[in-house]
Amino acid sequence: METLELLATALGLAALSGINLYLTVFATSLALNLGWLHLSPELQQLQVLADPMILFISGLGYFAEFFADKIPGIDSLWDTIHTALRPLGAAFLAITVLGQTDPAIQVAAVLLCTGVAFSTHVTKAGLRAVVNTSPEPVSNAVVSVTEDVAVAGGLGVVYSYPLAALAGVILFMAGFIYLAPRLFRHLRATIFFTAKRLFPEDLDKKRTVAELPSKVQEHIKKIVREKENDRLAWIVSCFTGKGCGRIGVNRKAWLISLEPSCRVAFIIKGREPILLYAENIEVSRRKRFLYNEFILLDSASAETISFRVPRSDSAADELEKRLQAMGKSSHKDG
Repeated sequence: METLELLATALGLAALSGINLYLTVFATSLALNLGWLHLSPELQQLQVLADPMILFISGLGYFAEFFADKIPGIDSLWDTIHTALRPLGAAFLAITVLGQTDPAIQVAAVLLCTGVAFSTHVTKAGLRAVVNTSPEPVSNAVVSVTEDVAVAGGLGVVYSYPLAALAGVILFMAGFIYLAPRLFRHLRATIFFTAKRLFPEDLDKKRTVAELPSKVQEHIKKIVREKENDRLAWIVSCFTGKGCGRIGVNRKAWLISLEPSCRVAFIIKGREPILLYAENIEVSRRKRFLYNEFILLDSASAETISFRVPRSDSAADELEKRLQAMGKSSHKDG
């Protein structure tokens, strides 16, 4: 029973570390120093967290995260940087909690704790990616404060009722497994847009068909062959946005332009391509911190397609001009 409670404590701390590693360590360290937390004999190894150096460093980290976590876009950048740090921190906490136990149990616990911490981190990052699409900044602050309160309350449960914390972790992991595909898409898109925000590229640096995955190449060649006089004008890498029906949000996609038929094709690996005539398209654009979202409305069929490209205003301006120019050219030719 003692080993199970130690493992439950380690998993509980790992889950909270995935949300906010600095707060998990800082709150524990502060509670130990102020005498609010009295460790059981089995958890005396955690007394090391009361060290003034750990208190200062974790407090400094939490101070930085407290502000970064409430600014739209900056919170996603912060989460991206901590994708590896939070699971690693959880692993070190697990080793500290278990102390001098069987090495096999230690290895198994570290693997479990790392996985749990990564799962809660991905859930948090995915939620922030959704919240960042809202036009107002208040929601970020509300979500951030809620997370801090949840971590502080969760620590009380972990140290007082470790088996209850274990039950909570199991329930969370069951839900995470169900939602994992969507959450991973959000995280992948956030990392992609963050990298492009830091290292922007010109729209003219196009990928050739030969550089694309084989299934995408087949889709593109199939579309180009639909009309003998069609040729590929340009390709833009993007992610799906809202309003794409059953396709889902944040799927990797490509937007291609065909000439002289003035058609736009929206390609997602493993799915049938969506084709629109440029003469029917109404183009609108929304600016977000990490990306620009384009909405293409087909006025003939009332079908809406939304896609996201990196937040490079010059490249987005150029893309918008190209889409609008295709429609004008199509009207002129008609």
